[in-house]
Amino acid sequence: MARVRTVANVTARTAIVVGGGFAGVAAAVALRARGIAVTLLEERPVLGGRARSDGLGEDIIDVGAQLVSSGFTRTVRLLAGGDPEAAGRHGLRATPGRDVFVGADAARHAIEFGSVRSMLGFRGLGALEKLKLGRHLLPLLAAQRGKLDAWPVDVPASLDRESARGYLAEHVGERAADALVEPVFNAFYAARGREMSLAFYLTLGKYGSDGRTLTTVRGWSDALARALARAGVHAERDARVSVVERDAGGVLVRTETGAEWRADGVVIATGARVCASLLRPLRAHADSMFAWLEAIELRTTWTVAVAMDAPAPREAFGILQHPASARAVSACAVHGAKFGADAPADRDVILAWPTPDAAIRLGGRPTAEIVAAMMPEVEHLVPAVRGRVTRVRLYRFDEGTPLARPGYLADRTRGRALATALTAAAAEPVALAGDYLATPTVEGAVASGEWAAGLLAAKLARS
Repeated sequence: MARVRTVANVTARTAIVVGGGFAGVAAAVALRARGIAVTLLEERPVLGGRARSDGLGEDIIDVGAQLVSSGFTRTVRLLAGGDPEAAGRHGLRATPGRDVFVGADAARHAIEFGSVRSMLGFRGLGALEKLKLGRHLLPLLAAQRGKLDAWPVDVPASLDRESARGYLAEHVGERAADALVEPVFNAFYAARGREMSLAFYLTLGKYGSDGRTLTTVRGWSDALARALARAGVHAERDARVSVVERDAGGVLVRTETGAEWRADGVVIATGARVCASLLRPLRAHADSMFAWLEAIELRTTWTVAVAMDAPAPREAFGILQHPASARAVSACAVHGAKFGADAPADRDVILAWPTPDAAIRLGGRPTAEIVAAMMPEVEHLVPAVRGRVTRVRLYRFDEGTPLARPGYLADRTRGRALATALTAAAAEPVALAGDYLATPTVEGAVASGEWAAGLLAAKLARS
C-alpha cells in the first residue's frame, strides 16, 4: 500500500477537498480562511471542472462556462483575493462581447440577455410583444430582484413551480419564448424552456442585468489556481479519488493509483453522481442523502472547439439559433470577441454547443460523428470557418449538468437539509458541495463551497 500522506498540520485542524471546480476551490479557500490546513485533490491536470480551460494550439480556451457577471459577488470575491475592486489585477476584465439571435428568417438581431434596455430594443419582437414584456416579465423581475440569488431561500414557490417557457408564452407570446427563453437554456444547459423553472430564468435575468460581463485573460483554470495559491492551499492534480472512509477519528481518502491522504475532515465537491459513489461506504449515515443524489436529473452535453488560421468576425461573441432552425447546434461563440482589440489578429477559435435534441440523440456517439453532425451548422452561423479549420476538439461533460426543472428550489432545499443532517450526524466529518445543491451556475457552485466549508469547520470545532 502507498504511504499515507497527512495534510500538513500547521494549525489545529486539517481537511481534504475532493474536486477542483469552483465549488471545491471556494470550499478550500473558505476552510483555509478559518485556520484549517487544506489539501485539494483534482482528478484532471487542471482546475475548473465543467468550467476548466485547455490549450488549443496557441490559445487558452474555456471549454465550459465562458463569462461571469460582476453580479456574481461571491465568485468575483474568490477570484480577486477578497477585494472585488482589485479584480483587474487578478486577470478579470470586462468583455466587449455581445450576442446576436439568428431568427427563423435568418435575420440577426443584437441582444444582451438579461438587459432590460436590450430586451425592449430587441428587433426580433414587435411593439405589442414589448408592451407585454414591460407589463409582465420586467415588473416581476424587479419585484423579486432582492430575493433572486444563486443560493435562493426566499423566492416564492409559485415562481418555482411554473416553467420559464410557459410563463413567457402565456404572458408575452410564443415568439418571445423562442427568442428570449430557448437560446439561453438550449445553449448552456442543453435543456428546453419548458423543462426549466421560471424562478431560475428570473435569477439568470437578474445576474444578466447586474453590472458588467467579465472574463479572464488566462482562463478559469489559471484564475482558480491563483486563488488557491493566495490562500495557501496545496493542490494535487491527476488525483482521482476512489474511496473516502473513516480512519482513526478522521477520514482517509484514497485515489485510483493507491495514493492516500489522512485528515480531520473532508469536503466532497464533485458532481452529484461521483459524490453518491464516494458516499457508499458511509451508507449507514447517508441513506437519504444517497437516494436524493441518485435522483438528481442531469443532462449530458459537450463543447466542440474549432480552431481557425484566420480571425472570425468579432461583432458578436454569442451567436444563438432560433430553436425552429437548430438541428444540431444551439449556439456558437467567437473566442476572440471576448477580448476585443487584444484578440489575436491571425487566428480564432469557434466554440459550439448542441441542441437539447442533439444532446440526447448524439450523446455517447463517437467524436467524429458528433463533429460531422454539428459542423454544417457551425459553418452556417460562422461562415468564416469554411476552409480555415486547423484543429477540432470535442470536450465531453459526461457527468452532466443539473437541470433546474419547475420545483427545483424546493428540491434543492430538501437536499441542503439532508446534507446538513449528514454533516451533523455522521461519524465521519464530511460535508458536500456542488451546484446541484444550489442554482446551477458558477455563482451557485461558489456559494455551495463556502456553505460546506462552514458546516465542516463547525463540525471539527465541536469534535
